Amino acid sequence: MKRKYRYSLAKGLTSTQIAVIVAVIVIVIIIGVIAGFVLTKGPSTTPVTTTVTSTFTTTTTIPTTTTSTPSNTVVFYTWWGGGDGGQALSQIIPAVKQYTGLQMQTYSIPGAGGTNAKYAILALIQAGKPPAAFQVHYGPEMISYVEAAPNGIHTFVNMTPYLAQWGLLNNAVYAVLQAGAYNGTLLSVPINVHRGAVLYVNTQLLREYNLPFPYNFSTLVYDTVQLANHGVSPWIIPGGDGGWDQFNVWEDIFLYLAGPQMYNELIYGTLNFNNPMVQKIINETNYWFLNFTSYNYPGWQSMSWEQGFALLAQGKVAFQANGNWVTNYASYINISVYPPLPQYINNSSVSVVETPFPGTQHYYALVIDTIGIPVGPQEQQALQLAHFWSSYQGQEVWTKYKAVTYYKNGTDWYAQPAQWYDYQQLINTSEQNFVYQLSDGGVFDDVFAQIDSGLLTLQQVGKIGLSAWNSTLVSSMQQEQSEWLAAAKLGLGYLGFPGHPFAGYYPPWVTNPSAYGLNTNTRQTSNSTILFLLPFLALSPAIANIDKKYYLLK
Repeated sequence: MKRKYRYSLAKGLTSTQIAVIVAVIVIVIIIGVIAGFVLTKGPSTTPVTTTVTSTFTTTTTIPTTTTSTPSNTVVFYTWWGGGDGGQALSQIIPAVKQYTGLQMQTYSIPGAGGTNAKYAILALIQAGKPPAAFQVHYGPEMISYVEAAPNGIHTFVNMTPYLAQWGLLNNAVYAVLQAGAYNGTLLSVPINVHRGAVLYVNTQLLREYNLPFPYNFSTLVYDTVQLANHGVSPWIIPGGDGGWDQFNVWEDIFLYLAGPQMYNELIYGTLNFNNPMVQKIINETNYWFLNFTSYNYPGWQSMSWEQGFALLAQGKVAFQANGNWVTNYASYINISVYPPLPQYINNSSVSVVETPFPGTQHYYALVIDTIGIPVGPQEQQALQLAHFWSSYQGQEVWTKYKAVTYYKNGTDWYAQPAQWYDYQQLINTSEQNFVYQLSDGGVFDDVFAQIDSGLLTLQQVGKIGLSAWNSTLVSSMQQEQSEWLAAAKLGLGYLGFPGHPFAGYYPPWVTNPSAYGLNTNTRQTSNSTILFLLPFLALSPAIANIDKKYYLLK
């Protein structure tokens, strides 16, 4: 079951809650170190140290930013480890050392989509002991930290001038930057672009029963029923990730039925639930969600998404809805994943194909991993790390095994055939057809937890839980809107840049602020607008001297 948090990230934690979370983190670290020591060390007469060093460094104390941290070491908090990102981390860590001289020390808190890491990072920030750098999604997720941090936005480095200096504002896919800019202010640095709203298909299983490839939604429904008639479990929708997998399925169906604008209205909590058309779409989404989940693989309740994909790769199920981080995990377990092109679908030696969720092939659901940097003693080292990681040279190393790059002139350096297909679609998608995936940064963290829990419960209890789920959805969207309005008061009230909102959509408080009790100067202005328009004129000496190295920018 999903762990239920009794607090809102936007409203902050009590000191007791912070102490408990930090204590738990310490205990987990100690257990990990003991286990790692026992498993990796033989008998020894030398004193036992408190640090186990490998590709990933784990210590018996929380690795925080302090003046005692070695000047060439930078601590990075993440939920990557093992299959999802672990392979890419093993490549980027030595590259960072080679090109910057920094020793990148990672601290991993497992949990799908950052389910657990977000709360640990937040607790450290609120306790005044932030890591030097941490993983965070684009979308409104970063504002969750801003609204909860002791010093608000001033807790974090404004990355807008740095990204201008490093060339990303001119050389990255613009929609990627729009998805992380709050009224022109960028608070983190993108390091890769994932594609959400994808379906993994075991094509050998479809061939075995002479079933068509599900390019469209009606074929997906047909294949589901036919496979079930043959005694095959069509779907794996795991429950061990606390509802995150269920969220993936629900939002993908909604995107197919509603299209990108209504989907993006969910990001802001502005979807009009009183509209009969909206009600119809929500009801249809719920119907198909319950339909597909009723065909789930036995034992789904305790499985993770990785275990689910292993079942699909083995041909025990046909379908899994998720994002293309699954493709990176496939590399880790030596499975090739191919794009939905005839030469692969019709190839008897191909078993796994990644395709846009049926009916959404013209849309691109962004999931963007980024680096957030708190203001602190290791700020300069963290900026060096972010500079290299986000550079073209860093992207060649990192995205070979992780997602795709955002550079508009990338080449096919990818480990998986499906990655190049996703990259080509990224650079050729129209602005209005982008969405930011709800389940991976597209909603505030407390709203994310509510929806995860609500959808997991709905799958568990079936249609008798529809009333409770609909109530959860409406209240979650009310909370989403209220947190955006709080962000608007800080000048961070929408995704995008002044005059260029993400996906071409302004929430109504931007176009009509007085109707929401906001000052009219919140309409399209922010503290970073000058920096965005005149980035080089506004650079401070500290920014100009951040790093004398020039990483390859093609």
